[in-house]
Amino acid sequence: MSDINSANNTHLTGPLDGIRILDLSAVVSGPMAAVILADQGADVIKIEPVGWGDGVRRLGASRNGLSAIYAMINRNKRSVAINIKHPEGQNLVLQLAKNSDVLLQNYRPGKMDQLGLGFAELNQINPELIYTSISGMGSQGPYAEQKVFDYVIQGISGILDAQSDTKKPTMVRTIIYDKVTALTIAQGITAALLAKQRGHGGQHLELSMLDAAVYFNWPDLMWNYSFEGDGVDYSGDLADFYEINQTQDGAIVSHRLNGDCSAYSTEELISLFAANDIPISRVNRREDILADPQVQAQGLLEPSDHPRGGKMIQPRAPVRFSKTQSNLQRPSAELGQHTVEVLTELGLEIDELQNLAAQGIIS
Repeated sequence: MSDINSANNTHLTGPLDGIRILDLSAVVSGPMAAVILADQGADVIKIEPVGWGDGVRRLGASRNGLSAIYAMINRNKRSVAINIKHPEGQNLVLQLAKNSDVLLQNYRPGKMDQLGLGFAELNQINPELIYTSISGMGSQGPYAEQKVFDYVIQGISGILDAQSDTKKPTMVRTIIYDKVTALTIAQGITAALLAKQRGHGGQHLELSMLDAAVYFNWPDLMWNYSFEGDGVDYSGDLADFYEINQTQDGAIVSHRLNGDCSAYSTEELISLFAANDIPISRVNRREDILADPQVQAQGLLEPSDHPRGGKMIQPRAPVRFSKTQSNLQRPSAELGQHTVEVLTELGLEIDELQNLAAQGIIS
């Protein structure tokens, strides 16, 4: 439990300014959905377990104990550490939910009900609350209770088969369905906020990663399976019409070509294709993105200075608003950095907070 860093207490602007979100989610799908809304101005309060926090704090590349992925998908949030397995911790969440617009969680189906923090309980204390549940496989069916990570959804969704032109399935080398789920539920939350503004009150939003994956895949990967019966003119995948070709100094991606590109430089081919209005791109290595002229011209990346991690580069919020632009203003927080601030806003006195901290209920 720590005092608020005044340097990080910057008022956030954006189209969702004034919206409060309780983010009880962990790993990627929920936190990334919440950061999309935080980047657009929502006041996102991230509830993390006492002592351990979100496990993503320890995932991937890091510096001085700061994980790059955690910093990216948890910026612009306030961190409150609460033991929600303890009845008094559960009561704190209920109190916070009374004055919140959205609650977001991605526990396995039924877990929040067991903790007394399910939709039915929270709807009673705040009928205007948009209660949002993300799961792996949904709440019904033979796999509903299964522990799920992104690669599980890649396996069941058919994407591994579609990635390969051989008989050997191939992994997508990014957590595609965690991120697709985040984008999908963020849109669902904003739609529910609009519905609430129109007088429909709060409601329960449910999204499984499998739902998001099948919807995402269907338009092109499943077009050969969209018609029932005979008379279908089947087609190859869109990817069958594209190819990567080696150049003198790298590679390009374009529509299929009937020729050898190795005698030309990448820039020569880009200029030639562009002059004839033919889509083409160089094949960037990941590190090339930092200096790509189009990325730089668009201002897609912004430098920042994190109190723990030091100088960093992160993408700016991608949607640009002409009147209510959002900006990166608050770096990802230390575990429990805002516990005192948020709970005193709730009306708790310092001696009450000290007592809760002594019992390990908050930190």
